Amino acid sequence: MKKIGLFLAGVLVILMLAACGKASLDKSEVLAKSIEASADIHSYSIEMDMDIDMDDMKQSVSMKGDITHNPDMIHLNMNMDMLGMNMDIETYLNQDEAYMSMMGEWMEMDPSELGLESFDQINKEEMEKLTKFTEQFEMTEEENQYVLKLSGNDETYRELIEDVISSSMGEVSADPYMEELINSIKIKNLNLEYHIDKETFIHTMQVFDIELEMVDGDTTTPLNIKGELTTSNINGVEPIVIPDEVKESAVTEDEMYPYSDSMSVEELQELVSYEIVEPSAVPEGYIFTEGYYDETMDMVTISYDKDFDNWIMLTMNPIEVFSLADVEGESIEVRGTEGIIYDMEGYLSISWEENGLLYEVGGMGTDLTIEQLLEVAESI
Repeated sequence: MKKIGLFLAGVLVILMLAACGKASLDKSEVLAKSIEASADIHSYSIEMDMDIDMDDMKQSVSMKGDITHNPDMIHLNMNMDMLGMNMDIETYLNQDEAYMSMMGEWMEMDPSELGLESFDQINKEEMEKLTKFTEQFEMTEEENQYVLKLSGNDETYRELIEDVISSSMGEVSADPYMEELINSIKIKNLNLEYHIDKETFIHTMQVFDIELEMVDGDTTTPLNIKGELTTSNINGVEPIVIPDEVKESAVTEDEMYPYSDSMSVEELQELVSYEIVEPSAVPEGYIFTEGYYDETMDMVTISYDKDFDNWIMLTMNPIEVFSLADVEGESIEVRGTEGIIYDMEGYLSISWEENGLLYEVGGMGTDLTIEQLLEVAESI
């Protein structure tokens, strides 16, 4: 679960930094006028494309959405491509309500868990945080745009990142693990660009390229994030209303994920109608560490870890929910049938269908090979 926490925290860093800027004449005036102009923004549309590389595990995120102020409302459509799987997510969010759709089912969430500020940074209060870095900006002009550039390392911008994460994560930032994670962040290299319209001083585009390191005990995890965020339709967004059918069909997090704690294989077996078959051969040093059940997909996940950087994960679910046709990769023979191998510069996986189930054996590690994963799959 810490791997997910690292990834999510890394994603939040970029959402915060990629949405903080604006500008005018000399760089201090440009920034000041842009902040002043932001006070008159009542709504806008956003588009973002982001590529994430965490310890050679690559993901991509595309997002489109609308944001309004007074009342503060957000409607987002997001597509995530991660570990060979593609997922569409839709979200409605305000200060009192939050709804998220994954796999076609709406879930009611605690608004503080998503954090309204995590997505809406084009406002006066948030952008004023950049004023202390005015001297570090470099400004150029490109046709009808001012371009403010900010670059540096953790000694210069560590405080900015910690403030942004803490302010955007609400109650989650008080969690001991997340607080430790925030304190562990190191910036190896940071390059940000804020594009500002010369006439209106409205932010139009942000470009970001950031290299981070996150430290968890003796483990240092590199996180590189690149992307671009554009804003448009300033003050032209119609009022956002959460549809009644969303509210009426939504289930709570407890209803959707009633089995959030790790379980043994025996406990997992009591929850599914199909037989859970463990591999009889795993590489030396790997042991069972956790097991989870996802009721929405009738999916079982079993993890075998050697250490934080070396792990193998076995998942299985009925093909009616998720099948081999939904998996990316190249063809490979496994257990006497056609399967798919996925190699993403560090993350390896083998997927196949058998007895009405989709199986996937995936993992990553400094010494883990596709031959070892194939041996694990063949031993099931």
